[in-house]
Amino acid sequence: MDKNKEITYSNLVQFLGKVLGPNYEVVLHSISLDNLYNSHIAAIANNHISGRTKNAPLTGMVIEMVKNKEYLNKDFITNYKGITKDKKEIRSSTFFIKEKDELVGALCINFDSSRYSEISKEILELAQIFINPTDNSVKPDNNLDQSIEYLSESLEDVIYSIIDPSLLENEDITLSQNHKINIVRELELKGIFQLKGAVPRVAELLRVSEPSVYRYLKIIEREKKEAL
Repeated sequence: MDKNKEITYSNLVQFLGKVLGPNYEVVLHSISLDNLYNSHIAAIANNHISGRTKNAPLTGMVIEMVKNKEYLNKDFITNYKGITKDKKEIRSSTFFIKEKDELVGALCINFDSSRYSEISKEILELAQIFINPTDNSVKPDNNLDQSIEYLSESLEDVIYSIIDPSLLENEDITLSQNHKINIVRELELKGIFQLKGAVPRVAELLRVSEPSVYRYLKIIEREKKEAL
């Protein structure tokens, strides 16, 4: 997204943040399809909800949407679940900003309903009415009902939203080479390696060298070609 459009949409982000109020986080992602390294949060309002700031990376789900070219078949996706770093559930929606059929950005609105959930729970308890806590009347308008977006500030958080942190943080667990390749395969499938700094960070988390990660990626690429 060029700078002029970033300024225009950044103003829209701040406007929506004021109009919708503090329970809505509004985020503008500037996206470069040619180089996801340059993709980032260009503007954010009410960032107390997720704790993210300008220039933070795309979330794992946005990366996956870009890689799967969801934007070619639809203009927006609404009502999918998001999780903040402090484990708070929110309701998320994304509008794709396109020039012709090329994606240049995404405008995301994340609704934090926790305050209302707490109030309604207290009212129901006072009335001695009990409901199924797993019931959810708000349904996504797409096939993302099994997907969760983790709103993260750092690249490490994005990786951890895809791979179980216990596998990477527990030094008592010795991962085989095949297991490490499978982890790299999952991260590659989600498009993580299109983000700046992904290879050295993954190498560090897997406790291998950067050339090893590149070697795993070559193995995965060779497997893809052989499967064709």
